[in-house]
Amino acid sequence: MNSDFIEKAKNLKLLLTDIDGVMTDSKLTWYTDGEGRNIEVKNFESLDGMGMIFLRACGIRTGIISRGSAPVLQNWARLLGMDIIYFGCMNKAAALQDACARFGCTPQETAFIGDDIIDLGILKASGMPLTVANGVDEVKRLAVYASPKHGGCGAVRDICEQILKARGQWDGVVQAVEDGTFTDPPAQLTVVKTALKK
Repeated sequence: MNSDFIEKAKNLKLLLTDIDGVMTDSKLTWYTDGEGRNIEVKNFESLDGMGMIFLRACGIRTGIISRGSAPVLQNWARLLGMDIIYFGCMNKAAALQDACARFGCTPQETAFIGDDIIDLGILKASGMPLTVANGVDEVKRLAVYASPKHGGCGAVRDICEQILKARGQWDGVVQAVEDGTFTDPPAQLTVVKTALKK
């Protein structure tokens, strides 16, 4: 990791992420149940989830900002002990400002993981723009780190590890897990279901 990444990681208080193409492989799967309702299904990588839990255990708040609104996202966020999730959000930079106000941090103390041009505004506004191997070129040009792994294939876990290693906290996490003393930190999930405007 370069010195810029290390410095940003040390100051990090909040990590937010997109979902499709970052925590999933970006494929959208739907099925229709017996009552005619269309249900969206997403495949998540468990390693990514544990990476987010490790961040929370080391004092970094976490959350999701997504244009989508599948109920499974809320379940995933709650399972990981995340702090906030934004549904149906086109203006992700506005969601970043809202999250900073809620948690008492600045955009410079936040990171965002994105993969597509819808993420450009928030990536530019955040102090630590991050992406995945399948991120588009426009996103990669803004990112201080691009994981060599693809979305849905351990990219988020890789990013979480790199952040904690830069902060000098990774070895402590590994030791706590090995010793059996690691515990999931408690969190209260805040759900914001309306798109935020400028």
